[in-house]
Amino acid sequence: MYQPNYLITDKLLNTIAQIESIRSRVDTSYILPERETEMRYRATVEATHSSTSIEGNPLNIKQVEKVLSEKEPRLTRHQYAEIEVRNYKKALDFVDKRKSAGEKLDATDILKIHKIVADRLIDEPEKIGAWRNNLVYITDGNDQALYNAPAAEMVPREVEELLNWLNGASYDIHPVIAAAILHFQFVSIHPFADGNGRTTRLLTALYLGLRNYDFRSALVLDSYYSTDKASYYAALHCVQGDNYKIAKVAQLNPWLDYFSDGFLSSAKVLSAEVTLLSSAIQQLPKPHKLSRDETDLLSYIQQFGSIALSEAESILPHASRRTVQRRLKGLVDNGYLVAEGSTNTAAYQIKRLR
Repeated sequence: MYQPNYLITDKLLNTIAQIESIRSRVDTSYILPERETEMRYRATVEATHSSTSIEGNPLNIKQVEKVLSEKEPRLTRHQYAEIEVRNYKKALDFVDKRKSAGEKLDATDILKIHKIVADRLIDEPEKIGAWRNNLVYITDGNDQALYNAPAAEMVPREVEELLNWLNGASYDIHPVIAAAILHFQFVSIHPFADGNGRTTRLLTALYLGLRNYDFRSALVLDSYYSTDKASYYAALHCVQGDNYKIAKVAQLNPWLDYFSDGFLSSAKVLSAEVTLLSSAIQQLPKPHKLSRDETDLLSYIQQFGSIALSEAESILPHASRRTVQRRLKGLVDNGYLVAEGSTNTAAYQIKRLR
């Protein structure tokens, strides 16, 4: 029987409390139905771009959106990348429909997700939507083994143990903690010949949806991972050790801290967007997907009423002055802010509709 090893720490409790506060605001905010539909679609595009880019997909988010908007696939030099993107969107659609069914997870769900994700991307069709029959290990850039997954014959049993835990004991703990454990354990089992990362992230999204903890189906966790892929993999590998025997009994708190911090970060981004959509912004022509820099700026302005360029620079210390100016101008151009004064001395405030 699978039994995760972790402690409920003060840090974890504090992070969960902040997530709960944001969830309450997000779930109770009124958004016009058409705006909520747009918000969910943008979340789908962002999740597709972020999760596939983690695996090396070269398409930027504008290219991903273009691919998804086309009814017929194009034959281009990015054909593999475009197939990968289309597959991921189809898998997200499956996840969305599967959530509405309400039944708990089973192996059929996992195999279906993988079948969609891997369609036309694996040369050997018998490996699509099927547990692997070979030994798998994860390597570094020099082809040195970092982690050895369990033997192929162990995979069905290990997945079954995880599912038994997910459909039983996991419902006694907070959804964020349970989702973190699911993410870690499933990727540690590494049950497929290829496509494990994408399947893991989709399965995590499905579990959160079944627990009614997906923040109006608009929460995108994958962007947090794709922003710093090295930290994402490091957070996994430092807990996994170099083989599955270690990973299965590992003390999970470092990974839980990483996952919950990422969850909180993603929830803050969504909360800023929801706050704007549920107020005057909902009447604007077409709000765009906010970046993390933009949500940081808007959160500051919502708290303090306005922001000057010098204050914005302190909010975004990683960005040059010119970049900060572009961020502010973009928010003005898209109807989120109004500026009073000259460029260098302007005070930026939330735009209020009359």
